[in-house]
Amino acid sequence: MERTGIRKLLRFYSDYSFFAQKAIGKASTLEVKKNLDFKKIIDGFHCFDVFTYVLVDVTELKIVQVGGAIKQLTGYDESYFEGKGFYRFIRLHSIQDMIRSLSGSSQYFKYLYSQEKEKRPFIKSNRTVDLNHKNGTKTHVLVQSIPVLFNDKMEVVKFLVIATDISAIKVDRKFSQFIIDSSDREDIKKIPINHKEQIVDSSFLPSPAEKKVLQYLSIGLSSKQIADKLFLSEHTVKNHRKNMLRKFECSSSSGLVRKAIINGWV
Repeated sequence: MERTGIRKLLRFYSDYSFFAQKAIGKASTLEVKKNLDFKKIIDGFHCFDVFTYVLVDVTELKIVQVGGAIKQLTGYDESYFEGKGFYRFIRLHSIQDMIRSLSGSSQYFKYLYSQEKEKRPFIKSNRTVDLNHKNGTKTHVLVQSIPVLFNDKMEVVKFLVIATDISAIKVDRKFSQFIIDSSDREDIKKIPINHKEQIVDSSFLPSPAEKKVLQYLSIGLSSKQIADKLFLSEHTVKNHRKNMLRKFECSSSSGLVRKAIINGWV
């Protein structure tokens, strides 16, 4: 593995860990872990082909339980994964796909925590990716990362990760990643995560000052709180927000934050 690849992987893993472990150490986090009925959750899921599942405690970045056709798809049995770090599952991808997956997962968390608390259980992350088998073969899978346990602040504690063989129906084997927001069942959003750098007209990008405001907006700060952080007047911050709503054709601050996350501005 090249040094550049290692540095990128460590950076994206660090970013991912920062967002994934938001609920770590809190009293309500410890309490909900005791009361999870995982059998009830897994019995509610049905897959259309060979699949395996991994239950992940993201506060500890640890695999709690695995099941399904784990050995058929990976060549490893349950003991290889259970009680070990989540990286054991992630490293079944190529280095490039590991970097993409971690980068996209960070964008997913930013989007998730920009949404109202009651919507968060209905927002998941999907990716299509090659899963490397112990014997050197590869299976193209759909990996769904579904939040199944939250603390009292609606911060994610556990994810159910389901990997389903889709090689028979998706022959191009290209990596893709997207957010599925089904909080409104009549308007389900599929939001693609683009990992390629794009050259765009700078007039359609936020200015450095606007980016600073967006950064604080994305973590839920008010105009007054942002003004205090940036040593600006509240009026200036409100003007930045108003200008960005017009510039990026958004009707609300939540829509503006959503666009900023999707485009990698924050």
